[in-house]
Amino acid sequence: MKLGKKTLSVILSVAMVSTLAVSSAAVASATDTTAAKTASSFSWDNASVYFLLTDRFNNGDTSNDHSYNRGLNQDGTVANLNTNAAAFQGGDFVGITQKINEGYFNDLGVNALWISAPYEQTHGYLVGGTGKVNYPHYAYHGYYVLDYTNPDANFGTIDEFRQMVDTAHEHGIRVVLDVVMNHAGYATMVDMDQYGFGVLADNWKDTYYDWNNISNKAFDKVINYKTQPEKWAKWWGSDWLRAGIAGYTDGGSDDLTKCLEYLPDFKTESTKEVGIPEILKTKWTQEGTLSEKEAYIDYWFAKTGYPRTTRYYEICWLSAWVSEFGIDGFRCDTAKHVEKESWSALKTECTKALAEWKAENPDKALDDSSFWMTGENYGMGLEPSSDYYTAGGFDSMINFTQGGGVPDLTKIDSTYQDYADKINTNDNFNVLTYISSHDDTLANKKDSDMYYQGTAFQLLPGAIQIFYGDESNRQRLSAIHLDNGSKISVSSLGDHSLRSFMNWDSIDNDLEAHWQKVGKFRSSHVAVGAGANAAISSSDANGVAFTRVYDKNGVKDSVAAVITSAANTDVSTDVSSIFADGSVVRNAYDGTTATVANGSVTFNSGAHNTILIEAVSAEAPTAPSTEPTVPVDDDTNPTTPVDDNTNPATEPATAASTDATVAANVVNDKDSSASNSSVDSSSNNDASTGKVATGDSAAVALLTTILLAAGGVIVAVRKKYDKA
Repeated sequence: MKLGKKTLSVILSVAMVSTLAVSSAAVASATDTTAAKTASSFSWDNASVYFLLTDRFNNGDTSNDHSYNRGLNQDGTVANLNTNAAAFQGGDFVGITQKINEGYFNDLGVNALWISAPYEQTHGYLVGGTGKVNYPHYAYHGYYVLDYTNPDANFGTIDEFRQMVDTAHEHGIRVVLDVVMNHAGYATMVDMDQYGFGVLADNWKDTYYDWNNISNKAFDKVINYKTQPEKWAKWWGSDWLRAGIAGYTDGGSDDLTKCLEYLPDFKTESTKEVGIPEILKTKWTQEGTLSEKEAYIDYWFAKTGYPRTTRYYEICWLSAWVSEFGIDGFRCDTAKHVEKESWSALKTECTKALAEWKAENPDKALDDSSFWMTGENYGMGLEPSSDYYTAGGFDSMINFTQGGGVPDLTKIDSTYQDYADKINTNDNFNVLTYISSHDDTLANKKDSDMYYQGTAFQLLPGAIQIFYGDESNRQRLSAIHLDNGSKISVSSLGDHSLRSFMNWDSIDNDLEAHWQKVGKFRSSHVAVGAGANAAISSSDANGVAFTRVYDKNGVKDSVAAVITSAANTDVSTDVSSIFADGSVVRNAYDGTTATVANGSVTFNSGAHNTILIEAVSAEAPTAPSTEPTVPVDDDTNPTTPVDDNTNPATEPATAASTDATVAANVVNDKDSSASNSSVDSSSNNDASTGKVATGDSAAVALLTTILLAAGGVIVAVRKKYDKA
């Protein structure tokens, strides 16, 4: 059955008006709704976060590999690049969904995925490299935003993104997005030409498509950054960012106002109200989505009452991903380069958005956990007193002190104690620790023992971040030797060398199995990451033995472990502090069991020196945990678009689901269309305060204007129902 304009108008108008009256109640009831689920033993202190770059993980749909003509010659044929180290390589949402359905992440004990920013990136390439030979550098990594409101077509469609998130949640896995508030993407020739901004020479294509002679010198001959500010105003505009080009202010000298790596710096600190940037007006007009996106922006500012400054436009767009998809958290890039007030405001709005989403989607919500946010401040370690946790609103900060690998056996016991004492005694403090990352190092260096890292790292107190390939022996890129005798060195490749494609064809199966065993032990026991640590004795003087005990919020869990002892050796361990004589316990690493006698238990250390002791009677903490939900149809093809008839976002809008419905129109698919009917976007401002007037009357008046336009949001919503 098809729903006509009039029917949809009535449904949507009733929903919008009703939401204004019940939105507070929806937030308040979010906890009550999800609390009906069984108690969850999940804690971000025990999270195993798997960080992957979407483009470099798994190619599930080759048809999107050259979206926006990336990596193509002018005639549309595939370009012969000297290296694709900094080009798009094909990974996408469909590929991630395939691996979720295969159980790859569950087998590793992963309970959260951190994926690179999913929104649309700049279309063209930049000059990559620091040596004599340069190469094309595209925004495959997600740090050069063009449009926050669309998924990047190289990664997939909005339906494919939704299916990825829903599938992760069905498997008990949370989804964390990498987000950037500090900067926009560079101006690329392709974007300048397509969206009509900046000063570009008529023959720019001769330079752009000359793959063998890429250089900054050549690029500077066809891009004029110094004159005609009126043409550069058609980009983001000087009220939005500082860029040091014609008509724009230069970057400052401090962390908050500098143009990091010459990137255009968003003025998130500015109190000046701004309009939609000219580049987005042009882009959305070309796509036919301008009216609906203006309508959503008007709706959001009326609802929140925030002033229309750069900061709050970004928050409007980023929080829409949470409202629409139930995203569980953000990893915030370059946190120290954005004022903490901006991060705190983002956290506030995303916390509301996730609570509302969970209230509206109780069958999809994993538990009643709040929105989680971690941040990057390069070089930061364990600093509980940092104001990132207070003024910044962060739940966690990335811990940079273990990059390259956790300490060897002479220091690992003291590291465990230090981490547990600082993290697990303070409910307001957590860190996300890594041994490999996309812009620092890989742990699997020449002399690294990745078996030891797989054990010692995954038993670390606090949240941990596995970088894709830590578990599979993925290698760093080496120098690239070209046919003409020249080469691109590793130093010239820089961070791109850390981001090779996932090694599906050469996985070290034995190493992967080791990481899986320890990872599953961690995910099954909240005590591992979130419990109190205590050293215990064992019969092997070289072994590091300890217990972890967790007792909080009705959840109790106790485990013990022995690592770094001699290989294939029977090791007796004193477990009297957590297991009584007569208790049957298991070494979760190899599945053997033993009975505690005289406070001690004996297990063999195996080839990889790992003993993981748990009670046989409790494979998981004593409170029921949220188990992954197995999809009903195991034969479902992950590449198949989500069935609109089973997608809550495609059901008729109700008072409780309006925000998610409207949010769907700002996170817009590349193929979406909308009416060209204009929407009155004039704001109802209070001149004395500079803030948008709030309250039911102001918002209802604005939303009524939107509805009467018979376009914009309604057209976008109608498109979803036409299949019904």
